[in-house]
Amino acid sequence: MLSGRGLFKTYESDTQRVEAVCDVDVEIRPGEFVAIVGRSGSGKSSLLGMLSALSRPTRGAVTIDDVDLWSRSADELADFRGRRIGIVFQFASLLPTLRAIENVAMPALLGGGVRWEDAYERARTMLGRVGLSARVDAFPGELSGGEQRRVALARALVRSPEVVFADEPTADLDEDTEAEILDLLLELQRDEGFSLLIVTHSMRLAERADRLLEMRGGRLFDAAVANRTGCVERRRVMEVGSPSGSRWELGGAAVAELEPRIDTGSEREFEDPRSAVVAPRLGRGVRRFAVKFAAWTLTIVMLGLAGNVGASLYQRRQFEKRQLAREALETAAMSGLRADVEDIAVGAGKTFELSLYLWNVTGGDELYVMAPEVRAYVQVGSSWQEVPLRAADGASQQVLKIAGRQTFRYVFEPELERFEESIPGYMHVRFANAMLVSQRAEPKDDLIDRTDNYYVYLKPHGADEERILKASRFPGKPPVWIPMPPH
Repeated sequence: MLSGRGLFKTYESDTQRVEAVCDVDVEIRPGEFVAIVGRSGSGKSSLLGMLSALSRPTRGAVTIDDVDLWSRSADELADFRGRRIGIVFQFASLLPTLRAIENVAMPALLGGGVRWEDAYERARTMLGRVGLSARVDAFPGELSGGEQRRVALARALVRSPEVVFADEPTADLDEDTEAEILDLLLELQRDEGFSLLIVTHSMRLAERADRLLEMRGGRLFDAAVANRTGCVERRRVMEVGSPSGSRWELGGAAVAELEPRIDTGSEREFEDPRSAVVAPRLGRGVRRFAVKFAAWTLTIVMLGLAGNVGASLYQRRQFEKRQLAREALETAAMSGLRADVEDIAVGAGKTFELSLYLWNVTGGDELYVMAPEVRAYVQVGSSWQEVPLRAADGASQQVLKIAGRQTFRYVFEPELERFEESIPGYMHVRFANAMLVSQRAEPKDDLIDRTDNYYVYLKPHGADEERILKASRFPGKPPVWIPMPPH
């Protein structure tokens, strides 16, 4: 059983400190399918990175079969990931220069202890399981999006892992292909018997899980409990009316207030009411004025209350309208704009050329960004050391309209005397991409501040390729870079 206890993940820079995961406890039982949902930035991917032994917790412990993963050495962790964990990245993340069978066989070759013939045979078998027997020799550029995702599933399962982690495994697919890939993944889980933890925005996918959890503000909740304890809106209804038992019948009141003065000494005056002299009682005018004043006062109070209610409703509607617009912008900026590393190529001298892409997948909605502000870091021990990076296309600090897919290029120089080697011979590199996103070219308060981190393994200049091949058993020339999932 895989479990996390008291997990915290904190990211720090020179200007801010962000707690992405706060005191999370979670267990994944053998053969269980668990889905975690939540808004972008809620900490889902950070939690998945810690549980999958990719990202060290700031505090807390991750154990499998009562063994603390993060007490192990880097080599032991790499061996653990290779033998017992499968990872399906947010995008297919296939190496473009390797065929499908080589992409699938790579985890077995990197893990060691497996003959390359056996690794390729297992890769061929898994590609057959996902329906790609006829495409084993195809390169990623020759495969559709759904086929690339099938190759990624085969790669994650090539070593028969006990636990499979999937970070938005269908994020870039249409609904029909998403359903197809989900059915395939669940069929493989039933057949192979592995535990499955999926981070997703798709409720259609999440609802098929054995257990549904939700991340909110870095904390983990049972989704069923979270739904029952949501905010309930209460409305106060004010009734305005006349006091109980009070009636103002002006005609009747006038008659009641008039009393005839009868002269008892005159039979004629008494018998003929028309000859009687009728006089008003003292204070009659004051009472009538008081009645009219009360009526006008009540009218004014009612109008004032109605005005207050109307103003309150208007303000509430305006607030709700702004909230809906903000949520729509956030959805477009976070989900409608894809961003990742497109390629890394060897540059002049000791430099490399980085290509990042931004891809507007909203289907026609306009998106504008302040050109990405990118910084590069290399892992040295347990910390990150920044290395020089500059824009190669002069797009820095420009407001750009993103329609479709657009590429940005940078030149960076990561040469250091020493660095962390999670994969022998490769340095662990992180690119931090900060940008402002809006749906207007000249925004006011409709801006979303978005920050992404991309991780790769990079082969430095002058690397000993014979040592890399001996340690990792690549089928051919070691690639310049290997993509890693967000963590």
